[in-house]
Formats: sequence, C-alpha cells, structure tokens
Amino acid sequence: MPTKATNFFNLIVKPTTEEFLNDIGNIRRGQLASIVLYHMADYWCDEMNRSSQRFKKNLSEIHPMLISQCPEFGYIRDIADATKHVELHQQKKIPRKLSLSDQITQPPGLFNAPFGSGGFNEASIVEFALDDGTKLQLDAAVRSVLSFWDRCINA
Repeated sequence: MPTKATNFFNLIVKPTTEEFLNDIGNIRRGQLASIVLYHMADYWCDEMNRSSQRFKKNLSEIHPMLISQCPEFGYIRDIADATKHVELHQQKKIPRKLSLSDQITQPPGLFNAPFGSGGFNEASIVEFALDDGTKLQLDAAVRSVLSFWDRCINA
C-alpha cells in the first residue's frame, strides 16, 4: 500500500513538475512546481518519523539536511516561500538566497522585448535571481529536486 509521501509525490508533485518542465517559460507553473517540491519535505518528514524509531525530527531540523544532500532544495524553498509571502526575512539557521517574489522572472519573448533585443526562436525560460545577483534557470533546479525526491521515495 502506497504511503502518504508516495501518493503526494505521484499524484501531485510529478504531474505538477512535469507540466512546468513541458512549458519552462510559464512562471505560474514554475512557482507551483516549486511549491509542491518544497512541501514534499512535509510528507517525507512525516513518513520518516512514522517508519523509524530513531528518526524523530521536525521540518526545521531536516531542511539543512535536505539542502546538504540537494543544494537546489534551498533555492526551491526560497522560491516557494517568496511566492507565498512576497518578501522573505533573513534567517540565522538557513540563510536565504532569495528575498523577494520579484526575483522570479520570465524574460520577455521576441514580441514583448524592446526592438532589436530578442532573437527569433529564442527560448523564454523562467529564471530566478539570487540576492548576490546570480541568475539561474528554474527548470534546472526543479529537475534536480524532482530527481532527489524520486530517489528518496523509490529507495
């Protein structure tokens, strides 16, 4: 019988992330994919606490562990929280890499960009900017965290 974590992964996480990965220029789908990947930690933590007498941790204790095993989970966490709260405040335990929902962007496509700045057949991909100015593609982070959860669920 599938666990709650397995059901959430198969019924919610995989289809939501696949929708985004099939349309990597869609900011709404990207933010939703980030949210469900982040909330997968709740289900995984609950499952681990129920299945092991030695594993008794809360979410704030496992987030650093998840980030150490999959650094992109930290980005997804900040994107999901920024999507919900608009602005994030720095934390001592796990420093934020992203502070504002405005840092999650979709560059304009050819027909929305200023004249001369876009190329024909140029991809419009959802990006996020870290507080240090580094820009990363959301699809790469989503793929990494999805793969991480898949390994955890199917281990």
